[in-house]
Amino acid sequence: MNENRYETEKQLAKRPNRRAIIAILGGTVAALGTGALLFRGFGMNRESPILRFARDFSGNDAALMEKMQAFENNPPTKIEDIGFYSAEDYPVNTRLFYAAVNLLDNAGHIQSAEDKYMNELIAKWRDQGLIEIDRLPPKARQLFGTLLDPAYFGEKENSPRIAAFRKFAWDNYAKATEQLEAHINARGKILLSIDATDGDTVFFALIEPALAERWRDKALSEQDGYRGGVRAPMWDRVWQHMTYTYYPDLLAAQGSTGTPPGTRLRRDDIPFAE
Repeated sequence: MNENRYETEKQLAKRPNRRAIIAILGGTVAALGTGALLFRGFGMNRESPILRFARDFSGNDAALMEKMQAFENNPPTKIEDIGFYSAEDYPVNTRLFYAAVNLLDNAGHIQSAEDKYMNELIAKWRDQGLIEIDRLPPKARQLFGTLLDPAYFGEKENSPRIAAFRKFAWDNYAKATEQLEAHINARGKILLSIDATDGDTVFFALIEPALAERWRDKALSEQDGYRGGVRAPMWDRVWQHMTYTYYPDLLAAQGSTGTPPGTRLRRDDIPFAE
């Protein structure tokens, strides 16, 4: 279990007391926390959105789906099952979504990176053949190729080369990320963000176009006003993470804030999956 995934102290302070939501089944009131007969309004004849999400993003992994079905029957209450600290008392729906993300990540069906290790995720995509740095369009090649070039690290913040790249990154980040997505799409995969929390870890999925169309910008949980689910790639979050720790001198001057112009911004109003 990767402890780096777990939420920051800011999130640890948010501990709602809500536990179970009540559903009506055949005129009988039943606590949703004790079974999966009714889940967010879905009856026995229809699989819940979170179960469908786990099935689609795992490629119908039998072992994973067996665990998810068990969690839906008896929602997880242990941190090692939920995968995120401070979530033991969260509503059933949130705990199930977190558990699905945790299982998908542990099984390698989605990919994750803590803020200061964002370069490792980009390098992994390169090593897996999902991106070819030399074949990327110009702006993406210069941006992501430089981020993977060890020659740039350790150089002084005020060096002319670093200053020039910093300006390039700010002016071209939005276009470079669009080009990277298109490069991946041309290889038959679609890049999506799996947005669980606003903590220090980002999750990505590379899936088939038909599945991406089904799931893009669909919510699966909401906790303290934060709507989690599947989204178009959250490049604003990636920028924030890279400039916060690993690339503070290379990408942005000390004390700089915000995201480069044109960067896709996370939407708060995505609809719930049905």
